[in-house]
Amino acid sequence: MRKLFILVALWTACCTWSFAQGLDLEQFNQNRLTQQKRAMTVLGSWAVGNIALGLALQNTNDGQNKYFHQMNAGWNAVNLVIAGLGYWGVSRTDPAAFDLLSTINEQHRFQKILLFNAGLDIGYMAGGAYLIERAKNTAPEDNPDRLRGFGQSIVLQGAFLFVFDVTTAYILSRSNADLGPLLSGLSIGPGMLGWRATF
Repeated sequence: MRKLFILVALWTACCTWSFAQGLDLEQFNQNRLTQQKRAMTVLGSWAVGNIALGLALQNTNDGQNKYFHQMNAGWNAVNLVIAGLGYWGVSRTDPAAFDLLSTINEQHRFQKILLFNAGLDIGYMAGGAYLIERAKNTAPEDNPDRLRGFGQSIVLQGAFLFVFDVTTAYILSRSNADLGPLLSGLSIGPGMLGWRATF
């Protein structure tokens, strides 16, 4: 009878511990998804503002300013699609659907995407600077104002995206430490993988 009581007590403790781990994991994923939704909201808001301003000002300006606002509107139409699809995808994701391994993978995958994009953003800025420089040696009949306006817009948009990607990656990376308690009971050895509970 005593052995049965001990077995029941151990089984109950393990179930309680596993349930608590599950709740912690679900909460971690909920926080991660909330941060991603906020990031997509920021990107979408920037896009809407640029589209509205670009469309409104492209017809009231001429020369390089006209092309600057045109490019802002066009560039951010793409940003708006990305932000909308990203927000929609995150909203449909169930935070309870991730086990420990998929949680770690998702946490780091999104950060890697952001840092890769930050590298692309530097390329965008360099491309914009090239267009501005090229405009200096472009004949008037080849419309240097268009090159200059497009270039200035691309530099601006690349700079925003660089700050956005690096900042979002940093914010997400701060929660990497929260994975520690979830991993603290994990034991890995030759031919062995298990959990160790501390009471």
